Amino acid sequence: MVTYCSCKDVVITEGIFGEIYAESSKNKTRHYDSKENNETELSSYINDEGPRLIPVKSYTMINKKGIEITVISWGATIISLKYPDKFGDIADVVLGFDDLKSYTNPNINPFIGCILGRCANRIKDGCIVIKGKTYQLTKNDLGKHHLHGGAKGFGRRLWNSYVDGCSVVMTYLSEDGEEGYPGAVLCTVRFKLTPDNRLEIGIRATTTDSTIVNITHGSLFNLAGHDAGKKELMKHKISLNCDRWTFADYTDPIPTGGIRGVGGTIMDLRIPKFLESCIEKVPPGEGYDHNFCVTPNWYGGNTHIARVSYPGNGRILEIYSDQPGVQFYTGGRLSDIVSETGNNVEQKDNSNHDEEQEGETLMTDQMEQDAISEPSTKFLLGKQGARYVKHCAFSIQPQNYPNAINFSHFPCSILRPGEMYRHDLIYKFGIQLANYM
Repeated sequence: MVTYCSCKDVVITEGIFGEIYAESSKNKTRHYDSKENNETELSSYINDEGPRLIPVKSYTMINKKGIEITVISWGATIISLKYPDKFGDIADVVLGFDDLKSYTNPNINPFIGCILGRCANRIKDGCIVIKGKTYQLTKNDLGKHHLHGGAKGFGRRLWNSYVDGCSVVMTYLSEDGEEGYPGAVLCTVRFKLTPDNRLEIGIRATTTDSTIVNITHGSLFNLAGHDAGKKELMKHKISLNCDRWTFADYTDPIPTGGIRGVGGTIMDLRIPKFLESCIEKVPPGEGYDHNFCVTPNWYGGNTHIARVSYPGNGRILEIYSDQPGVQFYTGGRLSDIVSETGNNVEQKDNSNHDEEQEGETLMTDQMEQDAISEPSTKFLLGKQGARYVKHCAFSIQPQNYPNAINFSHFPCSILRPGEMYRHDLIYKFGIQLANYM
């Protein structure tokens, strides 16, 4: 189905990306269609003969300036983002996979391109206290901390979806007790591609009981192309509008509660820097995976968060948000996805055919040595046969501070009944024809 938005400058095409089995009635999940004001249940797809396949929808938005973005209803995930460079060459600049099976496999997909919630980032020991009551959340970060909403957070759920004018709207109801969280949370995400090359992501949420909510989006970018690798990522230039960061010991990514100035440190990215000049100087040499404190503007609303450019082709990405913090990540853990699963070539167990098929997606291989890579490099197999290695992409995720629930001097992350959580995130795409800096 093809839909033209009211401005006539954007075309939205609806399709089917794949199919998944409905959840069992024991774990049924309700979905609310805000447009039709009705309720459906995934359990309605289950009959006496067992679970039935249900479609995962895809929506492709294209504007007249050549930007093409595809989002699917599994995890509200951006699977493709294409736009031309200064030479007119079009490339897909976000990491992803070719098929739904890879997106739905948590052993393969480390939250690539999806919504991160109910609480993005890490919570120490997966433990929270709200109104004097302790809640234990799932520990899905090395079995120690809670990460991105848990093993089946917002990015690993099927969302209800529809086209509304110039936007694609997705909704999901997270039930009380899901992943250990108190309260049911109804979340709506609106994707809108504008004629002036902005992708606006509007996130709203309400709750039935006091809970924590911190939602963002987790696309991994390489402006040279999703398959360009580490060598080209190092040629990216980045600046962050952040004058402080939440200190964390390099042995544990959880903030200690301290907030330090970035001046005179490797964390100072206020002046644009090439990643090759700083990424391997971050202790212990694994690149950035840190939360920075956004320098607020004087008038409220959205603030400029970051600017990233790739001088080789002129592509520019600017990010704006109304959140107090931003997680800057340079893909240092992508190779861990391979090693932690035990499905690389040398360690693959051939006794199980299903494990063997899964091992085809996760492996290690002897790759040709380039100017940056090691002679033998672990990789994650991505779309169109791309090999995603450590430090091959970056992610800039505006959000609240990590583990904010456990520090009273961090911005409050508690959402109460009658309140609405709001996060307006904007990606602005552009081209720089000449290098002035």
